[in-house]
Amino acid sequence: MTLMSVLGPVEESELGRVLVHEHVRVAFAGWDLDPRGTIGRDEEIATAVGRMRELQEFGVRTFVDPCPIELGRDVTLLKEVSERTGMHIVAATGFYHEEDGMGIPYYWRMRWVEEIAELYLHEIQNGIDGTGIRPGVIKTATSKPVGRHDLKILAATGIAARESGLAVITHTTHAAGVEEQLEAFEKAGVDPSRCLIGHQDEQKDYDVLLKIVERGHFVGFDRIGISRLAADEHRADNIARLVRDGYAGQICLSQDHMCYDAHPRPAYWIPPNRAEEVFRDIKPVADEELWGRSHTYMFTSFFPLLHERGVSQEEIDLMLTENAVRLLTGK
Repeated sequence: MTLMSVLGPVEESELGRVLVHEHVRVAFAGWDLDPRGTIGRDEEIATAVGRMRELQEFGVRTFVDPCPIELGRDVTLLKEVSERTGMHIVAATGFYHEEDGMGIPYYWRMRWVEEIAELYLHEIQNGIDGTGIRPGVIKTATSKPVGRHDLKILAATGIAARESGLAVITHTTHAAGVEEQLEAFEKAGVDPSRCLIGHQDEQKDYDVLLKIVERGHFVGFDRIGISRLAADEHRADNIARLVRDGYAGQICLSQDHMCYDAHPRPAYWIPPNRAEEVFRDIKPVADEELWGRSHTYMFTSFFPLLHERGVSQEEIDLMLTENAVRLLTGK
């Protein structure tokens, strides 16, 4: 079995440790129009190459970048970073969620489910934007609450996943929307073992986590280290509980970490009356956790929390290797 990377198919035996949800770049629509922009392509590549080198020191050989189509996805950038480092980098097809206009461009909001699936399958079969570079996964996302366009995108994702055989990696906003995602994929007849229900770091209802794994899907704790969403102790508690309950084989780990921030200004709304507080107290922490520190944080700072809770190194390796390989290749 193989996994499609930006440089072509990779045999499962070559995948090594896998991070299933990371990013070289994420950039919201319009970022490139801002005259304050300062980061250049050479700097982007140099920063990303440095991050890949650091990860390779911890045995990571595969870096899945499920950046949605409309969030600054640049597969030529990923290809160059992969060529310079030897890291297997995997790109995605698929749109983001509709909340606050973050994703799903207007034109595609007007399309039928089948038309959106046609776009995804075109990229999977022919390559992205005329580059010939093919995605290796399908990304999909839902808002909180799940919107009507989100439901359309989920249905299209199900069709594309069933027809292509690619794995699905999902975004759930604040860990919500799980039931809608499960129902959409099951209705489409997608193999649950090829679906990662992501961003469950914030999940406070353990029964939801059980529902995901009992129905055969993988569960993603893939925002490790982002404390403004959930404490790492909370993540570690839920992971350890799932392991004790016999579900170590259905957990995937990652950080949703970027190599740098391409936005010249904050990509989120800051009320003018809170600007001083945000720039002084909140933004520095968010910047550090989202892109500032090394991608090796999970290895150096989070895994000790799992060990303290009785999760063995063998079980962690299972999550980073065998689980990720089964998800991505259908092994």
